[in-house]
Amino acid sequence: MKFNLSLLPQLLLLALLFVDSASAQTDGFDSIFNGKDLTGWSYLPTTAAQKKGRARWLSNDPKAPAWPIVESKVNFNGKVQSEDGRFIVKDEVLTVTVPEAGRTVQMLYSDIEIEGDFILELEFRASKNADSGVFVRGRQLQCRDFPNAGPYKRLKKFKSEDWNKLRIAVNGETALCTCNGEVLEERFKVPKKGPVGIEGDRGKMEYRNIHIKRVDSVARNILKPTNRIGSWILEQKDEGTGSMRVDGDSIVFTTSKTGSKVWHVQAFQAQLNLQEGVEYTVSFEAKANRNDSVVLLQAMVNEPDWHNIGLNETVVLAKKFEKHEFTFTAEKVADKKNRFGFVLGTQTDDVTVRNLILRQAD
Repeated sequence: MKFNLSLLPQLLLLALLFVDSASAQTDGFDSIFNGKDLTGWSYLPTTAAQKKGRARWLSNDPKAPAWPIVESKVNFNGKVQSEDGRFIVKDEVLTVTVPEAGRTVQMLYSDIEIEGDFILELEFRASKNADSGVFVRGRQLQCRDFPNAGPYKRLKKFKSEDWNKLRIAVNGETALCTCNGEVLEERFKVPKKGPVGIEGDRGKMEYRNIHIKRVDSVARNILKPTNRIGSWILEQKDEGTGSMRVDGDSIVFTTSKTGSKVWHVQAFQAQLNLQEGVEYTVSFEAKANRNDSVVLLQAMVNEPDWHNIGLNETVVLAKKFEKHEFTFTAEKVADKKNRFGFVLGTQTDDVTVRNLILRQAD
């Protein structure tokens, strides 16, 4: 992944400004909101496309809320609020206020224009029926009081008028968007490059802990999202039985009965196009219900004679998440007929896996 090199001086300045922030860097994430003021954030000029959208909106609804046009960039470095008071920083929270004029559309953007793959994480708290949004390289993902304002009204883990975690993982020109681990959009279309932003529309919204992480491996991840039932095939042979379910950003594999062979319960992804002689790296986090639980991690052809193609690792799990990483060279592969996954039938247990990435080694 590459950031726009023309903005390198700007990035260095931002890094220096944020270095004293307690939340500036965690687990490879860089803070783009320092919690003190609006440094690194601006109003950007209204684009031609936005002006057309604004005109259509106003023509269709004469009572539509005001949408001010910004003619030139307005930077808020060192300021605790925007000049119109719409965005205010206090106690490490960025608040989208309710303007005196009533509902008004306004957009605040980061000064960083992003190219390539990344993960954006933030926390938000919505007042009742509040309507806001997060811009991902310029395209808006609705961020609201979802149960009341929609569009994602069936979330089970959403906390009304409390803090919720939004996670947006951008892979190429699509993004996987989740709220508290529940999927909002599986393949959200985004432009090739652009800034991150926050919209003010209706009601009070609050944001905090806004971080971005460069993820070079996302674009090369060969596997489907870990926490989707449809990504996996659960294989049960003879007397072995099992099940799987999604838990937030994780998949949980349950072996309820073991068979006489350890391979009687397996979970895998199939029809993978691995290349002969290419070195791959797999990384993931996993835990079990007890310490010293064992699973086998394998890569095989997905057709008789089911031979191994270079990966056959015994993984010992603990009761808390631990990261595991292995590198192997693919050998004797089948064209688009390879499989990758876990042999689970060694004991009855729950095995929880998240952040599973299979990619070509660097």
